[in-house]
Amino acid sequence: MSSKAKVRYYFKRRKEGELTLTPGEIITVTYQDKDDSWYEGINSIGEQGLFPGKYVELIMDTVSHPEIEEACDIDSTYEELDAVELRSKKSSSYSDTSESIDQDYEIIPELEDKRGSNEQSPKRANRLYQFTKAEVEPFISGNTIKTTMKIHLVFNEDGPSWVYPIVPLECNITNPQIETKYSGIKKYISYQITPNDTNVSVYHRYKHFDWLYGRLLEKFGSTILMPLLPEKDIPWRFSEDFIQARMGGLQTWISRISRHPVISQSEIFQHFIRKRDVKHCSLQEWKSGKRVAEKDEAVGGMIFSEIMASSEFKLLDGEEADKCLTFAKCMGESVRNLISVTEEHMARCTGTLKSEYIKIGRAFSDLSASFDKSTYHGKGSIGNALSFVGKTYDDIGNLHFDQPKNDAHSLIEISKEYKGLLTCFPDLMNVLKGALEKAHEYEKLAHSNKVTLREKEAVVYRAGIVSSAIEAEINHFNHELTSDYKVTVQHFLYEQVQMYNKITDKLREAYAHFEF
Repeated sequence: MSSKAKVRYYFKRRKEGELTLTPGEIITVTYQDKDDSWYEGINSIGEQGLFPGKYVELIMDTVSHPEIEEACDIDSTYEELDAVELRSKKSSSYSDTSESIDQDYEIIPELEDKRGSNEQSPKRANRLYQFTKAEVEPFISGNTIKTTMKIHLVFNEDGPSWVYPIVPLECNITNPQIETKYSGIKKYISYQITPNDTNVSVYHRYKHFDWLYGRLLEKFGSTILMPLLPEKDIPWRFSEDFIQARMGGLQTWISRISRHPVISQSEIFQHFIRKRDVKHCSLQEWKSGKRVAEKDEAVGGMIFSEIMASSEFKLLDGEEADKCLTFAKCMGESVRNLISVTEEHMARCTGTLKSEYIKIGRAFSDLSASFDKSTYHGKGSIGNALSFVGKTYDDIGNLHFDQPKNDAHSLIEISKEYKGLLTCFPDLMNVLKGALEKAHEYEKLAHSNKVTLREKEAVVYRAGIVSSAIEAEINHFNHELTSDYKVTVQHFLYEQVQMYNKITDKLREAYAHFEF
């Protein structure tokens, strides 16, 4: 049964079989599958084709159509859009072996460019959850859930710590492939992911990473600083530069995740790196693991239910929590400043600085040319020397131009990574303060005999679990922060030394030309 839809966003057809959409027009939707976000329809002038479902708003009839309502709800979930077979009047079948390509094209809000509407285009929020003091109350109050994972803490002179695997997990992303669906009408990019412990590769596209990020943030975001997933850029074409940049961003993200001793061992992450996507494995195998992750009850504040019992749990005092927050704020400002200064330096190296050296070189070259016009018999030596100086300064300008990709780029990238991690600190401190306040509240209630000593001790113990887990994460973060900046700044300085050694060698060589 067909239905009507009003176009909300402009969409220009890119391939044969697609339908151009104009904001405000009414489309007759002839086919929509509940497991896909691409619809088929006919516009007002009789053209028929495929178009993204989220670019239109369905105009529902008075009669309820459950299958259409379910299709409309698909985009509000983090459901994996599994393999479907789309059939239409034009084609006997479009064979689909992966998920839909929604958001691979630019979204232009209705009337934005024609009537000045302030409506904003849909944009994926990188932070899906915000954790408050109340997040941990169900756990602190003694609520119980079924858990499938056990998280271990150890205690040493530096405080609580996660338990690290003997052989750290590493995942390499390589071999990006442009694949097609709908008989070649739609394209998407899949990436090969290979864990170092098995060397058995799996393939995932960006949407799979996005789903994983959402699940990890929901489950671990109240106790672990979650690296931000690279934003979903919208490529008009699948250029090599875009593919390589996307792969680099995903590699940085999954490397950080793989190094975390808790996340890397979690069932959801293991499922992601062990089970192939729907094109390369049993559909049921992928879906079953995905459904288990989505039904997990140990999320948010209840993640602390998975911490193994210990007699060494202790509460941080409020002053220590405030110090952590102050540190995060100061570090965040310093990191942002470093990014800004380094980007300015990169722009200068690739712009004005190179131009300045080329101008100097040209000036020496012009001076050399002037000597060539002299009738003095010794003009050749000074002319050649000055010409070499001009070339030397051209080379120095090019060295400065090429240098940022050798040193400054890595400094900016690690700083941007930590800029994202530091934005998670307030959430962790909210959860920690919520636990501390609840423990202090029960201590006061016990003192006034409003709760039993046993009830107070149970709350304080559970608050100690929260406090110890968050302290372990802060210790992990500080270790990573120190190690990463040590390596990155060492690399930066090494490359700077190499560049200035080259400059020194060139200047010495130019100097030697004047020994005549």
